[in-house]
Amino acid sequence: MKTVRLLLAAATAGALLFLGAGGGTATAADSPRAAAAGFPIVIRNNTHGAYADAQIYLTVLGQVTPGQWSYLRPDGSTAHINHLDANAPGHLTKNGVNYPNMSFTAAQAGGRVPSPSSIRGGRVYLSLGSPLYVPVSPDDQGWGGPDPNNPSDPNNDVYYDWYEYTFVNGQAAYGGNTTQVDQFGFPMTARLRQTSSGYDTTRGITTSRAEVMSAYASSVGAAFRPLRNAYRIVAPRSAAGFPADYLTATVDRTWSYYASHPFVLNLPGETFSGRVAGDTLTFTRNGAGRFTLRKPTSREVMACSGALASGSDTEKRLGAELCAAFNRGVAQDTSLWHTPSAYYRGSAPKNDYAAFFHTVGLDGRAYGFPYDDVFDQSSVQILGNASPPTDLTLTIGW
Repeated sequence: MKTVRLLLAAATAGALLFLGAGGGTATAADSPRAAAAGFPIVIRNNTHGAYADAQIYLTVLGQVTPGQWSYLRPDGSTAHINHLDANAPGHLTKNGVNYPNMSFTAAQAGGRVPSPSSIRGGRVYLSLGSPLYVPVSPDDQGWGGPDPNNPSDPNNDVYYDWYEYTFVNGQAAYGGNTTQVDQFGFPMTARLRQTSSGYDTTRGITTSRAEVMSAYASSVGAAFRPLRNAYRIVAPRSAAGFPADYLTATVDRTWSYYASHPFVLNLPGETFSGRVAGDTLTFTRNGAGRFTLRKPTSREVMACSGALASGSDTEKRLGAELCAAFNRGVAQDTSLWHTPSAYYRGSAPKNDYAAFFHTVGLDGRAYGFPYDDVFDQSSVQILGNASPPTDLTLTIGW
């Protein structure tokens, strides 16, 4: 879904890599409080006494003004990110480095915080026992997210997870999702309600953290087990140590197959057809055009990037389908690309990490890789209109 991919485009940024906005001049504050057309984010503590409300931290970042990053305060007001806050009263310090304090606790918010009526690329970070340490770039145009591959990242010993969302009142329908695209920190659920339309869905994981961590270790192949540590399970696309050639043989076999067999993918209202020659799949859509996809690397398959996310909209459309098929282990049989009962079966290499999270996600839904929304398998929640939801309830488990 296009809405969700806009959220995921800002997936992981390392402590030294900043999510940038570009353009514009920073301002100290955006709004005194959330507009009436916003909605409440309700935080429920289901950690069974492991963490008090005063130990559950929220760090909410997003673009309230297009092209400018802001953070949310517990009263619903927003402020533009500011690198000078690293030395302001109340700043955070870890390992001798100062950081802006953009976090607040569930207790400070009274378990309920107003969300703005407009926010693009919103990310609700939740951390347990500690706030997040988030640097801001010197030009105030970007911020650095947690990066488990950076050995000096200040959040490596912090339990955190997040929810992504976008909403522009009257213009862009609400779209949001829980996600394991980059990592799993602890179980959480998201209940989205809009009483006017009757929309009421809950996505996420209700299994305890200990059960998830244990079941993961016994469910995945050897290449995926080292992705688990005491604080999180890192996604293969985000783990520097994951084998770069894990799916290389599968990609080679699939490319060879479509070099000697016609490639035909029949979808509702459209048909992609073509053949592989060398490292390139050349194809048409509904018999028209001449489009190409180059052979992806294993890393590009895991990240749904490069060859699978380049070119025209039509090429990106088939790239997303192909990426999902590789991750789900059905790339060599297009008749199975939209057959969920066939996903993650058999002995062919596949994304065991994503497969596992579909077994613990409610209704079998999860965002285990960036194009997991292909054929509606993800945890995404999208309203059918551009009016605000009644509320979003995030329940934190342990």
